[in-house]
Amino acid sequence: MNKKPIPVTIITGFLGAGKTTLLNQILKTSENTNFLIIENEVGNINIDSSLIKNKDQSSVYELTSGCICCSLNTELGTLLNSIIISKTNYDYILIEATGVADPAQIVNMFTGVRAQKYFSLDSVLCMIDAKSFLNRVGEFHEVNQQVAQSDLLIINKCDLIPEEGVGEIVQKVSEINPFAKIEKTTHGKVDATKILNCEMFKVNKLEDSISDFSKLSLIKETQNHSHTVQTLSYKIPGYFNMERISMWFDNFMFLNPLSILRVKGILCIDDMKHKLIIQSVGNDYQITQGSLWNSDEVKESILVFIGTNLNETEIKENLYSLLSSAEL
Repeated sequence: MNKKPIPVTIITGFLGAGKTTLLNQILKTSENTNFLIIENEVGNINIDSSLIKNKDQSSVYELTSGCICCSLNTELGTLLNSIIISKTNYDYILIEATGVADPAQIVNMFTGVRAQKYFSLDSVLCMIDAKSFLNRVGEFHEVNQQVAQSDLLIINKCDLIPEEGVGEIVQKVSEINPFAKIEKTTHGKVDATKILNCEMFKVNKLEDSISDFSKLSLIKETQNHSHTVQTLSYKIPGYFNMERISMWFDNFMFLNPLSILRVKGILCIDDMKHKLIIQSVGNDYQITQGSLWNSDEVKESILVFIGTNLNETEIKENLYSLLSSAEL
């Protein structure tokens, strides 16, 4: 087995967005990389896997028992476990999810303590079909999920629409997911160095993305009704009590399992010299230690919630009630 955890990129995107084309482009421009490619189709016959080129240089595993996000405890879990047991050496794992998969269910497969020992989730990448996106985003909940839960958004087939149409797509996806990096392309031609080994789930990258977001004028107590997806963002001065804020997040995630698409935040905690970084994809959240607070930094928490049917006023009141200065 590799001494270091194997990096994993999850490729998502709605039907026909160009995921397999991108996969072939990665293989073409990364000839010296030994990939494990995990392909998924809803049907019993995986047509996409037959379209993957350069199979002789990498291993391809087909999941055909259903949508990957619904079969995690069967085929995918068994495959990952077999990699651990066999000590097979792969440089990188690429997972191409079916066009209707919920990325959060796949992400959560790699957030456990045992999984992180062997696998390192690098990023979630979403392919976007420029020609059909603006119609589909208002029609299919899955499209909103995939955009909101991704770290990299690749707008594909840009040659098929006018330049102003591409600009409109950039605006829409930025409203749904203000954290994501955006690339524009045709025929899935993207430099592999821009989409692999991004380490988007590393603590320093998370902290930087939250800090950069907090500098934008968008950081205010407001909600963005972009095709039913809301972005609620708060700057909260003062200190949280660790036990109280943890209990609140436990309850909040439990009571809103279908509403939360993404959470990112920096928490300021009593008697703690470090920032705490909170993030979730779906309703499974993690809290990790960030950098030290600088002596000249304003001690405040920054929290951003991306989801649907969220009660802005209730969330704000709850968070302020959890501050150490609030009455118990």
